[in-house]
Amino acid sequence: MSLFDTLFTLEAVFVLSGLALAAIAALSFVDRANPSRFGTGAFWLLLAITFALGSVLPSWATGALVLAMVALDGFGLVRHGDYGEPTHAERAASATRLGNRILLPVLTIPVLTYGASLALAPLELDPNRVVYASLGYASIVAAVVALLVTRSRPRVLLDEGRRLADAVGAIVILPQLLAALGAVFRAAGVGDVIAKGVAAIVPTDSLFLVVVVCCTGIAAFTFILGNSFATFPLMMAGVGVPMLVVPFGADPALVGLMVLTAASCGTLCTPMAANFNIVPAALFEMRSPYGVIRFQAPFAAAMLVAHILMLWAFIAFGR
Repeated sequence: MSLFDTLFTLEAVFVLSGLALAAIAALSFVDRANPSRFGTGAFWLLLAITFALGSVLPSWATGALVLAMVALDGFGLVRHGDYGEPTHAERAASATRLGNRILLPVLTIPVLTYGASLALAPLELDPNRVVYASLGYASIVAAVVALLVTRSRPRVLLDEGRRLADAVGAIVILPQLLAALGAVFRAAGVGDVIAKGVAAIVPTDSLFLVVVVCCTGIAAFTFILGNSFATFPLMMAGVGVPMLVVPFGADPALVGLMVLTAASCGTLCTPMAANFNIVPAALFEMRSPYGVIRFQAPFAAAMLVAHILMLWAFIAFGR
């Protein structure tokens, strides 16, 4: 295996992420301003281990680490500390000095990720490997660009990274937990259970009612799991294919697309979709952690109704 094959992998990015989390843990351990520095440091250190060594640890060990992290947060041992933040006046002066140049690190990530995808296309590598590995390394380059643009010391990068990590808190592990839960649901045959339940309650010869169940069902499951890609196979296997595609002759691509986007109506309303709804509220220090959800909920309801009517009309009048 060449050096490129070793380094340009998602596993390598996970290891680098683990090292970054380990640095955050080390700073947390020595932060005497944090009333729970050992609990906070232990949380980030355990998460660092799952990232860096997840591929070699037995599954039971990873599960034990996750339970330990849940316990640390459940007992209120993950808290904020001191990050050496500049004053408001210093931040305002820095913003005036930098102007639009502060956007350069942000733009670096998509430009390098897209550029790498184009440059490596002739190698016919796994597209997921290219995108995710490029995204990881582009983030490192963006961090260096940020230091150059702001003329800051590397320690500032670590302090700000720790501040953001602590602001997000334990919900940073929620996407991984929900993805695992979706896999458990699929393995447990939840899709078959849904199909039997819908068939027992809803007249399967009623196109409109089946569409309502399919769209509202995937929105509801996405609300619970916080991940539309975990719920999509469940609803398509349980309702979409056997109750829409087969009996009504609906286009599978059409049904799949509409059902997948209907799931986003649940995403907009759930705290389980932490990356979308809870993290922004934490980072912007909003008064309510659910402020983003409250704003989005009316739009989500309108979009769900629109999806139901559109999918029904496409199938009913498109045959």
